[in-house]
Amino acid sequence: MSYIQLGNKVITASVESILQQLRKESNNRYFKDIVSKGNQLCITCPSHKEGNESHPSCFIVDDNTSDMNGIWHCFTCGASGTLLELVAYCFNNDIVTASEWLSERFANTYVVTETILPEIILEKENKKYLDESILDEYSYFHPYMFQRGLTEDVIRKFKVGCTPDGKYITFPCWDEHNHLIGIFKRSTQGKHFIIPKDIDKPIYLLNFIIKEHITTVYVAESQFNAITLWKWGYPAIALFGTGTKEQYKILKRSGIRHFILCFDGDIAGDTGVKRFINNMPSDIMISVKHLPRNKDVNNLTKEEFDNLTIS
Repeated sequence: MSYIQLGNKVITASVESILQQLRKESNNRYFKDIVSKGNQLCITCPSHKEGNESHPSCFIVDDNTSDMNGIWHCFTCGASGTLLELVAYCFNNDIVTASEWLSERFANTYVVTETILPEIILEKENKKYLDESILDEYSYFHPYMFQRGLTEDVIRKFKVGCTPDGKYITFPCWDEHNHLIGIFKRSTQGKHFIIPKDIDKPIYLLNFIIKEHITTVYVAESQFNAITLWKWGYPAIALFGTGTKEQYKILKRSGIRHFILCFDGDIAGDTGVKRFINNMPSDIMISVKHLPRNKDVNNLTKEEFDNLTIS
């Protein structure tokens, strides 16, 4: 279970029951609309119009089996954060008061407090892996995610997050054996991209391809392009460029039998297509989607992508 922790206590109550209590104690000032949408709730947002918007535009995850339990995002004002931050909006953004309110009413289980550092697992090759609990530090939404066309489904599936200061979107990267090897960061202010030190370029989302036994795979350069393809229903990987020798070695033994290349429509993309074909065995089928010049997948609509010529 993925319960919400406050200091040395955990909140086991459902998100809906917490919001219902807030609505009651605020005399219906906050959360006058709480509509269940499966494992999330659609609610009136307390962060703008003093909680009195006409139509609910805020979504919050209500699923204690999910690592994103209590994470919310408003599609009108762009506010997002944790359950504690949502409650704080109802107390003039006072985090301390919000924490006390939650603790007094809903905290009923004590946990031992200790400093937990990201786990480092050493294998024969002396590779370092991260414990996935570190991803909890980045369990935030950011408007930039939605500006780039991400949906909640793909955000949750691939655990895309945001640094607490809102400066970077985070992309966890796993190796082909499903070990978390690093967290890549993309600036929300510009094109600055941070790659963790001392690791080889991974193949982004290849672990999902292998887990789901997919044998026809789309190949893109960037993580945003790969996620866009998944959103359209096309399983994809990203090379963080046009491929390295080590990445080709991994792909050769991945079990993928058909690659559909979707490299950017520029000189680097053209070169990448040739390099990819030259580095793969002849019994692997390779198709090429011909993107318009100076365009990448994320610049296109699904209809435009579907109508591209392929060879």
